[in-house]
Amino acid sequence: MADRFENNIFGMVKPEDWLQVGYDVERPNDPTSELWGDVRTDNLVAYWESIAAEYGIPVMAQYHAFDTEAQKALRVPIDVHNIEKGLIKEKIDQSERLRALIGRGVTNQSELYQRVIRDGYNLADHVFTRAIVAKNEVLYTGKMTIKENNLDITVDYGVPANNLNETLDFGTGATAPLDEQILAITGDAQDKGVPIDTLYTTSTDFNRFRKDGNIQKAINGVYMEGQLVRNADLRQYLQEEFGIARIILQDGVYSKPYTMGNNGRPVTTSNKLFPVGKYAFAHTGGGKIGDGLWGDPPEVSASRFMDVSASEVSPYVYISQYAEKDPAVTWTKASALFMPILYNPNALYVASYANTPGT
Repeated sequence: MADRFENNIFGMVKPEDWLQVGYDVERPNDPTSELWGDVRTDNLVAYWESIAAEYGIPVMAQYHAFDTEAQKALRVPIDVHNIEKGLIKEKIDQSERLRALIGRGVTNQSELYQRVIRDGYNLADHVFTRAIVAKNEVLYTGKMTIKENNLDITVDYGVPANNLNETLDFGTGATAPLDEQILAITGDAQDKGVPIDTLYTTSTDFNRFRKDGNIQKAINGVYMEGQLVRNADLRQYLQEEFGIARIILQDGVYSKPYTMGNNGRPVTTSNKLFPVGKYAFAHTGGGKIGDGLWGDPPEVSASRFMDVSASEVSPYVYISQYAEKDPAVTWTKASALFMPILYNPNALYVASYANTPGT
C-alpha cells in the first residue's frame, strides 16, 4: 500500500487531505446559530466597520445652505487591538498518539491515517466550541472576555449599562407584576427603535414564566392561578402581548480544557453555555443579532516561509502540521482568528432572575 503520510513523516497528512476540515462551523442542534451568523473574511477590522455602519441606528444628514461646507460625518470607532488578540488555537502531539496506538496493536497504516484526520476534526471542533462560548457570553453580559493563557482582555460592544442591568422579579415581594416588568423592557426598546422580537434563555428560566401566578391568571383566567401554563400558550401570549415572536432555549454545556486527574485520566470541567438566571431580550428583525467573524491566523502567513504542511484553501479553522527533530515530534494544530460582533449594541437587553419574598 502506498505511503499515506507526507514526505514519509510519521503522522504528517497531505495538505489536500485537510480541505474538508474546519468548514462546518454550525452545529445543527445548537440554538446559538439561530441568533449568530458566521462570516469568513480576510480583514476583520474592515468587515467590522462595514457591519457597524450597516446595522446601526440610521443617522440623519442635515440640510445645508448653498455654497456652505458640508458637515463632517464621524466614523464608528473600532478597537483594532482587541480584534487582533482574538486568536484561538490548540495542538496535539501526533507522534505520541500514534506510538500509543501502535503499542496497542494498531499497525494498519490506513487506520493510523484515519486517527490523524480524526484528531484534526476534534481540534477544529474545540476551536468552534470556544467561538460558541464567546457568542453566548455576549448574549448574557454584553461583552466578550478573554482571560486565559496570560491574556486579560474585555471587548466592550457599547451596550448601554441600563440595558444590561434589568431584573425580572418573580417573588411575591416584587414591586410590579411580572407582565408589567416585561412590558417595561419591551417598551423601552420600542422607544429606542429596536422592538424586542426574540427571547433567549434556558428551559429552567422559561419555565419560571409558566409557574408565575400573574402569568397564569393573565393566560388562563383569574381562577387558574397555580395551574401550569402550557408551553404553546405562553409562547402565543408573549408574541401577542409583547411582540416576542421567537423563543430560543439554550441548555447546552461544554467543558473547559481537560486537566489530568490523579488516576492519570482527563477530567472535564462542565459549564453551561448560557447560565441559569439570565434572560437575553433581542431585536433581530427575525434574523441574527450579530456575526462571528473568522479571519486568517498567523499560521497562514507563516506557512509561506516555514516547513509547515497545511491546506492553501482558507477555512474557518486552519489545520496545520509541523515536525520537530529534537525531540522527534509531529504536531497537528488547529487555529483561527475569531471575534463576535453585534449589529446594534442598543438591540440587546439582559435581565437577571430575582425572587424577592413578600413581607
